[in-house]
Amino acid sequence: MSGRAVRRFHRPARLGVRALLIVLVILAASCAGPRAPSPTPVVPRPHPEGITWQGGTWFLLGVNYPWHQYGNDFGNNARGSFGVHNESTYRAVDADFAKMARMGVHTVRWFVFGDGSVGITYDHHGMPTGIDQNVLPDMDAALEIAQRHNIYLDLVLLDFLFMKDAEWKDGVQSGGHANVINSDQGQKALVDKVFKPLFQRYGQNPYILSWEVMNEPEWTVSDFGKVHGQFSHPSTLDNFRRFTRRVVDAVHSETGSYATLGSASLQWVSSWTGLDLDYYQAHYYDWMRSSQSDNLFHAEGDQLGLDRPLVVGEFPAAYSRTAGLKHYLDTWYANGFAGAWPWSFKKVDGQGTPDGGTFSSWAADHSESVSIPAADQGARNSGIAPLSVLEAWVPKPGGTGIIEERLARDKPR
Repeated sequence: MSGRAVRRFHRPARLGVRALLIVLVILAASCAGPRAPSPTPVVPRPHPEGITWQGGTWFLLGVNYPWHQYGNDFGNNARGSFGVHNESTYRAVDADFAKMARMGVHTVRWFVFGDGSVGITYDHHGMPTGIDQNVLPDMDAALEIAQRHNIYLDLVLLDFLFMKDAEWKDGVQSGGHANVINSDQGQKALVDKVFKPLFQRYGQNPYILSWEVMNEPEWTVSDFGKVHGQFSHPSTLDNFRRFTRRVVDAVHSETGSYATLGSASLQWVSSWTGLDLDYYQAHYYDWMRSSQSDNLFHAEGDQLGLDRPLVVGEFPAAYSRTAGLKHYLDTWYANGFAGAWPWSFKKVDGQGTPDGGTFSSWAADHSESVSIPAADQGARNSGIAPLSVLEAWVPKPGGTGIIEERLARDKPR
């Protein structure tokens, strides 16, 4: 499908030019007098490897939103309906997107079902039966906002907390859905009754750049040896690869969007090759600096042996011991990655929020590589399917849907 064409890495012709530039920088420095130490200079390229979308190939400059309220943005639960179509939520999210647009943000990573506590309905065995009555109005509202501000979305279907042991608070279950991922019945129900209705309704909406299978699934996969104690029923790698392929196939058959997966670390990205993902993701935090296999900051995109581009899906927005925001963006851009999304715009934890002035200046300086144009009006109007397509999976008003604070973002390691 032409809408999903992804540019491959092919940098050798540029290496000579880059080497010459580096030599010139060194010679210039040797002629200058003493000066204060500064970060290692990064030589920018005018045309980085990127992702093809809306008639061009782009470096995906964006942010992790990653939510207005974790587990409340799409759908409802026993606590009520606080999703994007709620009037006060809509105003707040719209204001956030307006601010992001002024910063030069063109892509946003946004969590949808999170730990499974909102939006998904379940039977008494814990198997998914559909989506609740507020998911579609909330998604409609989110896409309306994205279109207004010309921001393209990477929608994260699940968080790894979907697999953690169940906790209950105020009549709401968070986590406790390992049986869904770890059984063929559960996988099929989740894809057919929860994901496909979304894919069918929004399959041609140009503001959905990609659907992400899960955020950082490696913390729930036993083969990697990093499963936290709150995950009593981890998946095997083979099982999670089957689930990923199932979701990817559904994305490709029902939509014109890309499929991706938010890998927690560079060392695990290769575990997700061969599944027809359209681009890969790796996340980077300061604790990874000392590990050669994790250290994305010193990696070159075309030296990783990957068959698809790689986007840096998370990295510290502020307070990092590795680099400042500009140095991070310069590095990801120069080293051949396809995009970069600092964590997080909403400052949901200790990683801070990106400085608006720094971000907007960088976006302006790289406008030709990052400024994805607005979708044409025809594409906008064709992006939502008739509601009748979905009626079988949407409970009638009055049905009940089955969040506690997210686990601290200090990664289990």
